[in-house]
Amino acid sequence: MTGLFNAGLFLVSAVIPAYLTYDALASNTASNIIALSCGVVAFCLMATNLFLATRPPIIERLMGGLDQVYFAHKWIGISTLVLAIGHETIGMNLDGSVLTRGTAALAKEVAEYAFPVLIVLLVISFVKRIPKIPFEIPYQFWRMSHRLLGLVFIALAFHQFFVRAPIEANSLLSSYLQFAAFIGILSFIYTQAIAFLRRRKYEISSVVKHPAATIIEAQPKSKIKIKPRPGNFAFISIKRSGLKEPHPFTISQARDDGTIQFSIRGLGDFTRYLRDNVQVGDAMTIEGGYGKFDYRLGSSQQIWVAGGIGVTPFLAFCDSVTEDNTKRIHLFYCVGKEEEAVSLERIKAAAERSDKFTFTLFVSANDGRFSANHIIENSPVDPSSASLWFCGPGPMREAIVGDLKKAGKSPEGVHYEKFEFR
Repeated sequence: MTGLFNAGLFLVSAVIPAYLTYDALASNTASNIIALSCGVVAFCLMATNLFLATRPPIIERLMGGLDQVYFAHKWIGISTLVLAIGHETIGMNLDGSVLTRGTAALAKEVAEYAFPVLIVLLVISFVKRIPKIPFEIPYQFWRMSHRLLGLVFIALAFHQFFVRAPIEANSLLSSYLQFAAFIGILSFIYTQAIAFLRRRKYEISSVVKHPAATIIEAQPKSKIKIKPRPGNFAFISIKRSGLKEPHPFTISQARDDGTIQFSIRGLGDFTRYLRDNVQVGDAMTIEGGYGKFDYRLGSSQQIWVAGGIGVTPFLAFCDSVTEDNTKRIHLFYCVGKEEEAVSLERIKAAAERSDKFTFTLFVSANDGRFSANHIIENSPVDPSSASLWFCGPGPMREAIVGDLKKAGKSPEGVHYEKFEFR
């Protein structure tokens, strides 16, 4: 279903507008057709990305999780950048057919200013760090660039609506572009003005500064609360200076009384600032849960591998393991030092409840570097007849999967989330 939906998304965002452009300009020059196709497809891709940014639940389901939506969002944005540069570089020779007075002239001038702004904003959006320079683009600046992209889209929509040449006003292409503009503008308005309705009000009730993470618990301030599934993540915003911008984190626990727990490691400016400044009593908004990382939908035999703070979804998994559990599961929890293990008691409790759930605490300071051999030699579950559920550093996952394949022990499936949002 995911592949079919992605193919459909590509069809409506790129193939159909490219075909309609060719059909509308069949008698025009090749350079004009290519240049306009680049511009038209870039415009439609921007509209698609603005729609994906609304995080519609049905799209998350069809694409296999919000991480997949963001992965597509990223590459659609990169494609938009390439096509926009192509549109401007190739250029169009319209033989004076563009009006030089009135609204059309204004629309043409607006596009001339909007294009360089578009290029700069797209580059900012997809360049996290400047190569060979110890500087990272601040998250707040990065997020603002995304907001401004919506305004640039509105400017480009104004351009395409009033500058018809060389497209006939009653052509299918013109109607398609108007529809794309409508979807894009409506989506942008939604994300800026209405999306706050998804956010739920919480208050931080506990802050524990564990050696490996800042463990935050928050209680709902109203009857309306989020209802996450094990393995879900959520966007949190704390009403304190420097912590207001929403950031995504995996939910490490969701209790029956509505209390939500996050275990957050200080890996960047935001998370380190959070550790130093968050306090009990701070107001928090939570939007979620998102994601399709749910072991309950997996096979009867599973191997879980948690790398460091990647244990957070597995903690929620462990809480849901009952004495009636029918899945054979073994968890490898990899930490640098034993004192870095977070909420180990919850993992032990799951093992006590179910004889089908077992775990290994792997301490690299004592045991060396974790590898596929440790899975093959120590797992009571045969990797070749099980699915692998992984959360941790990407290079670690790639090494494990690659080495299992070399050893002839490739798992039946590998489940993980592309949890990088910029």
